Amino acid sequence: SDRARAGQVHVVEAFVAGEKPSTKAALATLAKLTEARRVLVVLSSTDELNWVSLRNEPRVHLIEAGQLNTYDVLVADDVVFTKDALDEFLGVPAETTEEGGK
Repeated sequence: SDRARAGQVHVVEAFVAGEKPSTKAALATLAKLTEARRVLVVLSSTDELNWVSLRNEPRVHLIEAGQLNTYDVLVADDVVFTKDALDEFLGVPAETTEEGGK
């Protein structure tokens, strides 16, 4: 809650558009959000594209939503969630479509 009050929690749809990993695109998205030295990026457990795109950036610490913990939040200057990771962390069920016209 301390990070949220200070405006240090951000949510993005994704860091990379498309289906191909791109460190350059991911860092461009991150630069629009924060210039912090230590950034905790929280991804959903199935988000391989963003994981691969950010894994080699030294100022970024990647973690899955289910592994989020107090220590990692406290040592980070900013926390960035993808929308899917935030939904996973909050326990929001995934959107489903009804079939059969019910």
